[in-house]
Formats: sequence, C-alpha cells, structure tokens
Amino acid sequence: MRAWSRHLEALTRAISPLKAEEAHETAAAGEAEITAVGEPELAEAVAPDSVEQALVRGMQVSLGDLEPTRNGWLYRGQPVMVFAVDVPAVSDRNVRREFLHRIHVSACCGALEDPAQPVWIGTARDQLAAPDLEQAPHACEYCLAKVNHQGFRNLPVRERSRTAGNFNFFWHVSQYASEYFPADVATFWTPGLAPEVIEPVAASEAQSCRHCDWQSSAQEPWMISADDVPVLGIDGDCCVICAQQQARGILALPESLALAASRARYVAFSLAKKESGEEESDLPGSWGEVRRWLPLSWHPLTLQLESRLGPPQLFQRFTGYEGVAVLAWPDYRRGIITDESARAALPEGWDFWPRDQVVQSLG
Repeated sequence: MRAWSRHLEALTRAISPLKAEEAHETAAAGEAEITAVGEPELAEAVAPDSVEQALVRGMQVSLGDLEPTRNGWLYRGQPVMVFAVDVPAVSDRNVRREFLHRIHVSACCGALEDPAQPVWIGTARDQLAAPDLEQAPHACEYCLAKVNHQGFRNLPVRERSRTAGNFNFFWHVSQYASEYFPADVATFWTPGLAPEVIEPVAASEAQSCRHCDWQSSAQEPWMISADDVPVLGIDGDCCVICAQQQARGILALPESLALAASRARYVAFSLAKKESGEEESDLPGSWGEVRRWLPLSWHPLTLQLESRLGPPQLFQRFTGYEGVAVLAWPDYRRGIITDESARAALPEGWDFWPRDQVVQSLG
C-alpha cells in the first residue's frame, strides 16, 4: 500500500496545479474529438454516428466530456469505464506506465479531476484497446475503494486483490443502474447498443413467469411484453424481476415498480407455501436467497450487510400499520426501509433506517 500511496500523491501533486490554459479547445461547440480504436477494417466499418459500437473497444475523449455519477461516468447516455490515462506531468515513468494500465470507475485522484485530461473510454472490458497499452488494463484499487465495490474497503488484502482481478464492469453497472439510466422508465442496455426503453405489461389470463412460475397480477405491469422478450434475449414469458437476472444485458427498472413486484412475488410464494402445508418461515436461509427475492438495486447493500448480520426477514408487515420494512431483524427491532417518508406508516419502538442512509454509513 505504501507504493500506491506514493503513486496517488505523485499524481495529485502533478495534476491538481494544472492551469486552465492548458486545456485544448474542441472544434465544434464543446464536442469531443472522437478517435475509434481497433483494426483498420473495424474503424472503416463503423459509421461516424455509431458511438455505441466504437465504445465496445474504446475511444478517446476529454474527461470534461463525461457526465459523472456517484459510481462512474456516462458518455452520451452510455455507461463507460475510463482507461489508458496518460499523465505526462508525472516524471516517474513506472508510476505513469502503471496508471496508464488502470481501469477507473471513479475520480480517485487529481489525474481524473482535470476536464482537459485526454482519456480513453469503453464499455466492454475484455475488448478494451488503446495505442500505448502493453497489456490488458486492470481495475484500479483506489476506484474500487472509493465506490466500495462489493464492500472493498473492509476486505482483507488478499481478497481485495482477487476482487480487483475479477472486476466486472457489467456487474457494476447492473448494481448501480439507477445512477446510469432514467429513474422513471424501464431501460435495457448492453455494450454496443444504445439504451432502449422497455414497457412492462400486466400478465394475461393464466400467464406465469417461465423462470419462477409466478402468476403476477393482471392489473400491474410486472411482465415483459412479447415484443420485448426477444430484445432482452429472454426465453419465454418472464416477470420483470427474473428479467433482470436473465436478460442478455442490463435491465434497469423504476425503483417503485421493482420493489412492488418483488414484494408481490414474495408474498404470493409465501402464501402458496403456507397453503400447501409446508413449514412456514419468514426468514430466508441465506443472503443469497435474500438477493434472489430482491431487485438488483438492493444487492449492493445486502453484500455489505452479509459480513455483519444474519439474513433478515423480508417485507415485514406490522399489525395496525400500513408500512413495510423491506429488511427486518425482529430480535433487534431494527429494519431498513425505502426512504424517510416510509417511517410515518411504521410503529414506534423500532429503529428504521432508510436504505440510502445505511449505504452511506457503510461507506
């Protein structure tokens, strides 16, 4: 870690003092000059407006052309990784070379704070390419610590190395989809294609999800339409929750829709289990089972809680109250709710914490 501390300090000292006059002007009203990467035949085959295809392998822009999110960047509506960042102001060639071979998902140091800094961006990790790369780029540990990827800050050193080596950008975007895509519509995205709005529909009579056998409501839009099934690459009828797991890309759902569908599915299966005479239990046996019932937006939180607490009860109701605790530990009288507004419909005598507040407190 000492070597990395020196690396961070060197970059911060070198980049932070850079003056605005060093920034280059672009040719047309702030638009970045884009350079596609790849074999000549690939570059010739990509049309000038095929940004999605060019991003699969990589393109060069200025850092100021990117839209930052809390856990990454967007470029023209596309989630992107930043890589192959060359910082000539750093005199140490070894530090400079290693930084060049890093994949970033956050502004982890001063080198990624200058809007004029040229950077390469891409969407498919296994295909990333840039002129000066001598080997495949790898994930930046400082970025993973900053966004606390899979609880990175609290992992042992050996586990940190393994997590960084296995970094999956696709997984990262899926877990933080609400930061990359519009919050009020369902959106499907996969590298190489533009994000596409998906319109879930209500189930038709006797229609059930082929993947979990849930027969959802005929009044609520909790199924993928027949027109959208091939777009998502899904086999057969599918509910929106299974679609997040089965789609060949990332399906981002409005939080209210995803949570309502998750709760309805959980309640339906709990009732079916009770009616069949099976032993009733509100407590999932593992955190993995908890995640199977919840939408992807709740998975980052569950991964951080897994090392601290046993699995919770799901969608806890309280007699005489309309509110629901998404995660609850009755023995401790503690629960996690969607947001602060949900607290008013819940009983006193419990500690209820909004999800985002818990995430922030865990880092």
